Amino acid sequence: MIPTIFGQYFFNRLLKSIGATTVSVGIIGEPILAIILAYLFLGETISVFQLVGGLITLLGMLLYF
Repeated sequence: MIPTIFGQYFFNRLLKSIGATTVSVGIIGEPILAIILAYLFLGETISVFQLVGGLITLLGMLLYF
């Protein structure tokens, strides 16, 4: 419950300060962060599809920012 409350709080604060489009593009990177954290802390492997998809996603985010 606490992570949800803080997540929504920060999400709404960001919407107010930097705008919906920028926040939406930033949120697209969340699965990439989850994959990296799972690799580092849980010992999960990264498949070729995850790597390629993550790189394409990061490229798209870089083109926006």
